[in-house]
Amino acid sequence: MFGRLLLGLVLGGAGGAVAFLIQEPLIDHQKALFDPAVAVEQTVWLSIILGACYGFSLGMVDSLTRGVPGQALRKGAIAVLIGLPGATIALFMGNIAYGTLSNLLGNPAGTGAPPTPLGFVTDIVPRTIGWTLLGLGIGAAAGAVTGSTKRWWHSVIGGAIGGALGGIAFQIFTLIFAPLYLAMSGGERVEVGAPGRAVGFPVLGASIGFFIALVQEALKAAWVRVIVGRNEGKEYPVDKPVCIIGRDEYADIPLFGDTHIAPQHARIIRQQNRHLLEDLGAPAGTLLNGQPVQQAWLKDGDLIQIGSMRLQFFERATRSVVREAMERIEQLSSRPPLPDYLCPYCGERKDPVTGQCACSVLPGTPAPAAVASGASPAAPPSSAGGAAQPAVGTVPTRLVILGGVKAGAIFPLQGDVLTIGREPGRDLQIDFDPTVSRRHARLERQGGQWVLIDEGSRNGSFVNGQPVQQRVIQAGDVLRFGNTEIRVE
Repeated sequence: MFGRLLLGLVLGGAGGAVAFLIQEPLIDHQKALFDPAVAVEQTVWLSIILGACYGFSLGMVDSLTRGVPGQALRKGAIAVLIGLPGATIALFMGNIAYGTLSNLLGNPAGTGAPPTPLGFVTDIVPRTIGWTLLGLGIGAAAGAVTGSTKRWWHSVIGGAIGGALGGIAFQIFTLIFAPLYLAMSGGERVEVGAPGRAVGFPVLGASIGFFIALVQEALKAAWVRVIVGRNEGKEYPVDKPVCIIGRDEYADIPLFGDTHIAPQHARIIRQQNRHLLEDLGAPAGTLLNGQPVQQAWLKDGDLIQIGSMRLQFFERATRSVVREAMERIEQLSSRPPLPDYLCPYCGERKDPVTGQCACSVLPGTPAPAAVASGASPAAPPSSAGGAAQPAVGTVPTRLVILGGVKAGAIFPLQGDVLTIGREPGRDLQIDFDPTVSRRHARLERQGGQWVLIDEGSRNGSFVNGQPVQQRVIQAGDVLRFGNTEIRVE
């Protein structure tokens, strides 16, 4: 989101700055004060310059945001062709609106009279309305190249807001610098709008680019985010009747860097405010939440796997329903309070006499004791010295995920610590399960054994169905974090 906002702000402002630098030496605004025919001619030239500069700079934003710079130049050129008539019509309409409203408010336009505070108040309203119409036309041209009706409307709204801000900036700077221009002219009738244009044109472009992105972000109904693969973190709006996913640079959701992804691999179809995922027959297929699909309805939070790329789908219409369901799952999987006779760390029954359990360390015992993975949690520990002895078993060497998008994935147990959680950077990242905490648990090598330690996770860590805070694990154990099960081998 922030990249799109910044890109629109910078490119729009740059387009306005270039427009000012081009038109200022070419257009004699002074003559337009005295000759209406010259004023019309210069308005045409000004609209051409504005349409070309704003159209090219803002027309590139959408393609650059989607990561296809080669397409951006072509889209910019198309936006120029659309922007020329759009800016011309909008500028003439803006001038008509400005002149009409100025006359109604008793502040006739084009008189060349020195600006006053009262004149500023009566002039800012028609000026703002006139520039709003100009921004609306420029926004319409920038939105036309996106190929989406929704994004076109978003661009029109953003352009109108940006135009209003540009008009206000123009009026403020004209009022500030006009006395200097009048003093230099010796009281003659002069055109004093250059300072206003120097600020107003860049502000107009920057505001249009920024607010187009802001309106699109606020009003988007569905979108996908790349969570694994090239351009990780980039978001793509799903706002067309049909959005193509694939390796083609003209795809609505372009995925590059994996030759197993077809140019047109899959598509998302909007039907009655819902979204349908459809595979287009590529050999690699399309997975939805880890399962191959030909067609399937999407809901908020779904994970789409295409080749090595993983996308997450977001939809405002189904977001509340999914969140309520996830909250119910989290409540069911939350750790219940343990009774006093069970150890809060290993979940085993304490000895009624000594108060010790399977993870107790006695004097002279080098490592924590553990029960066999198949032992019943209700059975008290038994040993010659009153403490449980370490069970004989195979030392674990790897973990195997049993479900979800990464089902079957193997993670070797290496080093001394293996971190587990949902956030990037964890050794075992379970990013496909929202019930897993960002920093859920870790496995530590202690005295030749692997010990599972919960890190204060919301939904707890489980070994063979029993909640634990700390426990030695062995080959054959089944660990559970949130709704994800992992077998120890």
